[in-house]
Amino acid sequence: MEIAPLNLPIYRSSSYEIVNHGDRYHVVKSQTKISDGLSARVTRIVNDLNTKNNTPEIENIFSKLTAEINTKITNEFSTRLSEVNSSFTAELVRNNNELNKKLTGKIAKINSRDAGYFSEAQNILSMINNIEEDCRNDFGKISSEFNSVRASIEALRNEMIQCYAIAQRLQIEFDQLSENQSEASNRSRGSANSLSVGETNDYALETVRREIRHLTGEKIGKSTVESFYYGKGEPKYTTLMSIMRWV
Repeated sequence: MEIAPLNLPIYRSSSYEIVNHGDRYHVVKSQTKISDGLSARVTRIVNDLNTKNNTPEIENIFSKLTAEINTKITNEFSTRLSEVNSSFTAELVRNNNELNKKLTGKIAKINSRDAGYFSEAQNILSMINNIEEDCRNDFGKISSEFNSVRASIEALRNEMIQCYAIAQRLQIEFDQLSENQSEASNRSRGSANSLSVGETNDYALETVRREIRHLTGEKIGKSTVESFYYGKGEPKYTTLMSIMRWV
């Protein structure tokens, strides 16, 4: 025996219901609900027609809505832009302050380092100036001493040349005197009144002594002249000649 399926609704709404017929579903609408739906549709159409007949009012409302929306958009945009500008300005100021702080620190370090270099350079320059001044002073002293030594050497050389000239002239005069004395001695040999050799030497030494005093103004004894010509060892005249040749 086969049992027929029950036609029970499985879904209901305000306007329709779904009924199960076993192998298929049917949508069932009540007449009241259909009538209500048609009435609502007619009302909406009438309202739409009325709305279309009120185009100026719609345009006015649309204009107001558009103006309001534009105003809101403009205000919102201005607000957001102001916030962005404020945030950007604050960030820019912060970055600028931080950069200025870093740059100020770097500049201070560079200035301090440059000041140290400048001070060190000034010290080095001062040392160089002191060294140059000392060198100039030392060179001046050395030059003065050198000039003094050179002047002394020149004076000694002139004095030696003068002494050499005097000694040479005295030697010539002494030789001439000795030669004259020798000739006179030969002519008067055997005579009782002739001079002895010792007397001749005394006369020559006295002549030299007087000549030296006349030339130099210095008092000199006969013994000094005698020791000059007849000292021990090599004669003084030969020694003086050697010195003059060396100079």
